[in-house]
Amino acid sequence: MNPQLLFSEYFDIDQKIVDRYGALNICLEADLPLFVDPFLLFSSTNPEYQALHDKIVAHLVFLRELAVDHPSIGLTLFQFPEIRQNWLGVCKWGNSGKGLGPTFAKNLIGAFNGFYRNFGTETVTDASHIEKLTLVGSGIGRDFISDFTTNLMFEFLLGYSEKFAKQHLSDQQRRTFTVRCCFDQDLMIWKTKSFELPYFYKGDREEDFILLTPVDLLTKDEAFICHSDFTSQFRVVANSLDNAALRDSVNLFFMKRLPVNPKKDDIGRAIDATVQKYPEILDYYIKKKEAEKDKASALSSEKVKKLREELLATLAEFCNHIFANSDFYQTKPSSYSEALKRAHFLKQVIEDNDGYRIFYKNGKPIASEDTVQRIFRLTWFASPLDVNSEVNNGRGPADYKVSFGSRDSTIVEFKLGSSTSLKKNLLNQTEIYKKASKSISDIKVILCYTKAEIVKVNRILIAMRQENAENVVIIDATKKLSASKV
Repeated sequence: MNPQLLFSEYFDIDQKIVDRYGALNICLEADLPLFVDPFLLFSSTNPEYQALHDKIVAHLVFLRELAVDHPSIGLTLFQFPEIRQNWLGVCKWGNSGKGLGPTFAKNLIGAFNGFYRNFGTETVTDASHIEKLTLVGSGIGRDFISDFTTNLMFEFLLGYSEKFAKQHLSDQQRRTFTVRCCFDQDLMIWKTKSFELPYFYKGDREEDFILLTPVDLLTKDEAFICHSDFTSQFRVVANSLDNAALRDSVNLFFMKRLPVNPKKDDIGRAIDATVQKYPEILDYYIKKKEAEKDKASALSSEKVKKLREELLATLAEFCNHIFANSDFYQTKPSSYSEALKRAHFLKQVIEDNDGYRIFYKNGKPIASEDTVQRIFRLTWFASPLDVNSEVNNGRGPADYKVSFGSRDSTIVEFKLGSSTSLKKNLLNQTEIYKKASKSISDIKVILCYTKAEIVKVNRILIAMRQENAENVVIIDATKKLSASKV
């Protein structure tokens, strides 16, 4: 049976075809934590990419003019839904994000009538960059870059996906969809166009299309121009200003706002105050990043390669292993027994069926808590139970809440044996989540890479009098000797 987790598996085509086309072979059960970095459009030698960057910036300038000239304008034009069909984002299950709603729209209008009133009129940099809006202030962060960029690239991505579908998919695998994707500035409306796209339907879900995204536009974690990089580079940028008077003024203003023995938060507040006084420092930082544009593609490529090797390939290999070696998905619902069974199946595959190899690359352990959580979640994709990741019911997010109806629910938490806060978390965390979620049961899964970690975990459980607890599953992911050497 084909688990059909990946685009290539779902459409029964060779992954090499997707790779040669230059697209990411996406997962169709959960978003991949990647997004389009607009700086990769700017730094590209591809004229089509450069034109897309100009289009994105021009639309933001258009919105700035609307906000400044008509400050009481409605919020609709400043809101952007998440384009879920690209299967990129932070959802660990499914592909439905929040998008940029009314709160974002209000923040953007306020920013354009405040600190960013002159966005689009920069003279220091070679071009304007939408990432500038994420460097100071609140309410406009990485989600803005992802959702805004994808909305303004929507028509391009639809055409890119249509071309692939017509070249490589059968008539039965594609269908015509009419989509709002191009903005008419004169009418100030999003207009529709029709595209023949990869067709997606599974179980009782509604039909939908799939978007492919070029790998060379994707990055992970942070954009090339971002707030964390700006704060780390602030002193370098300030000290490299050509204008001596400005350089001295910026440094003096900054230093006066630092207490003796400043902490990280003190430095951050001093930087924010300095930027408010000398906003041009942002443009000099961006100019520095423009001068380093040759690095952007290589850095993002490495991030994407790492994710593909450590998460995407791992997910596919693990789930193929499940389908090949068990009838795992043909079970009757019960949240606790089902969650426990899957946790023990993870344990069995990793410990007894060479599954531990999946968690190593070049001899080094690669699985973070996030990786194991995603793998666990995808073992549920054929299950009738409701499985929600990072459920937050008021006391912080739990890894998973598995439920079958309102009275049958189980919290599942994943930890690494190497965690320094393991004992504290085992004592407190799950009980807090259970109480907040009104869950009946809980399961704790602990992945250990070394024998020392296993010993440590067992010692903690003995101290807690939980050494034989059914709901604590320790997974031994240490490297195993081959049978011939045992």
